[in-house]
Amino acid sequence: MTGYRVAQRLNNSETLKDRPRSGRPKKIRRETIKKSFENDPELKMTRLAQKMKISVSTVSRVVKSMGRKSLRRSKRPLLSAAMIHKRMERSTRLLNYLKSHGNRILIFSDEKTFTVDPVFNRQNDRVVSFANDVSNHKKVLTTKNPASVMMLGVVASNGEKIPPVWLEQGYRLTSAVNKDILETKVLPWVKRLPRKQITCSSRTAHPHTPPK
Repeated sequence: MTGYRVAQRLNNSETLKDRPRSGRPKKIRRETIKKSFENDPELKMTRLAQKMKISVSTVSRVVKSMGRKSLRRSKRPLLSAAMIHKRMERSTRLLNYLKSHGNRILIFSDEKTFTVDPVFNRQNDRVVSFANDVSNHKKVLTTKNPASVMMLGVVASNGEKIPPVWLEQGYRLTSAVNKDILETKVLPWVKRLPRKQITCSSRTAHPHTPPK
């Protein structure tokens, strides 16, 4: 609207709102889509599109134009009240321990099993076909009991670490094997660390001072 028309409307005591225009009315109402997802965030776009008799791409464009996103749902463990209480108790004990023993060197260890089966994502790893046979490319071959190897990693809070300890295929990390690895691999490395108090910790155990 030009300055002349604004002044003319103000002189005639008219509003500055847009006057009714000709043309095809809008097929969708953005507020309707917004309220639908606000009432039910788990509502699928396909179901809403079928209900409103519009395409899924139209719903997607409206959601993006309003600055919103379609988020992928993720899994998380179902924790009982007792499990939550136990985790809070352990976390509090660990924080208090670190506050009163800030000059100690913490040693963390963990095991990881690697398999030879290929890893793929059902949604992102796709095959593009131009009317040709891609049946062989669509299949990802896996085995029931894939070959695997276990690795033990140990790292200290000061940045020091030992080379990965690889275990033979099919090797089971029993208490006797774990003790042997600690005595032959970890303990010589620990003795080379600076002469400070050292605390060992794992994913589930409470930090403790190793026996001398």
